[in-house]
Amino acid sequence: MGINGNGDTSVTAPPTFMERVELATRWRRNRLLRPAKWLAYETGRTRLVPPPDRLYIESTNICNLSCIMCPTGRKEQLRKKGYMDFELFKSIVDQMAPWVQATTLHIWGEPMLHPRMFDMIAYAHQRGLRSEISTNATLLNEERSRKILDAGLGAIYLCLDGMRPETYEQIRVNADYEQTNANIRRFIDLKQSGGYRDPFVNLQIIEMEKTVGEIDEFVAAWKLPGVDRINVKPFDSWAGQISDINALEGQEDPIPAKRYACPNLWYHTHIYWDGRIAMCDRDFNLAYDLGNIRSADGIVRVLENWNGPKMQELRRLHVQNDLENVTPCNTCTEWAWWKPTPFKSHGNYNATKLEGE
Repeated sequence: MGINGNGDTSVTAPPTFMERVELATRWRRNRLLRPAKWLAYETGRTRLVPPPDRLYIESTNICNLSCIMCPTGRKEQLRKKGYMDFELFKSIVDQMAPWVQATTLHIWGEPMLHPRMFDMIAYAHQRGLRSEISTNATLLNEERSRKILDAGLGAIYLCLDGMRPETYEQIRVNADYEQTNANIRRFIDLKQSGGYRDPFVNLQIIEMEKTVGEIDEFVAAWKLPGVDRINVKPFDSWAGQISDINALEGQEDPIPAKRYACPNLWYHTHIYWDGRIAMCDRDFNLAYDLGNIRSADGIVRVLENWNGPKMQELRRLHVQNDLENVTPCNTCTEWAWWKPTPFKSHGNYNATKLEGE
């Protein structure tokens, strides 16, 4: 896939031999960098940290639902609403594609609302960058499904919290269970019948008090051809900042007695729709200022910010466990979800609940 002069996705020639060689070289180099990244984290290095593994891009922070476990849905996210400019997106991808393994095209908000989402997917694919989206699937009609399949998306998380309308619609407020279910099944059918290898399809349910009694049934029901993985997503309290969300969890997960530095600051970079940098998605209102990837001269500088003075200081505070005045780190428990090894990192996910771990 590529992008034509009008900004629309269109079919282009497959990658050339030299392009395939460049991509293979890039992935090999990134694999060789893993021990260096781990060493930087393990030794508490705060500056000259190798490039991140993973890039999180917020295409938009606007959503069409009012989900009860989400700060956006609950109107607790107070940042200005908007959509990432496509030129800004391209600048980010151009800089980071040689370094990161994958990018999400969502942080907060529903990515299907971005008017150029399919162009974003196609551009990332053209630059050899695996892209992923998580969608509530309410807007995933047949036309959008076909465009996603043609654009070259690497992975998709299709979110359906519950096995019954009454469960799902209490959680995903303003959504219709039967319609979302039909959208998901049609997407899977189109992928199967069209012979598409990608995207990798994750059928997702969040583990929370309202869904826990339906999870086994959900897993059994969605073991279907075309579903590559059933993702029982651990409940995220978003650093415990909203008491009404905390109450939805049910049973809390144990955390280590001794706190270690959050790996996100050495492995992930989060960029919101307007170019501002977040420590991670739990800082949904940007309580901690890390600046903007767009400098005063208008030039986009992602890696410079990754190792800039503000990131260095935040890493130092984590290494020294001096977080009393760092919001939202001072109320967070999700830091304990994962810890990297020299050759493997699970990403921003509760690794203690991964199968086989």
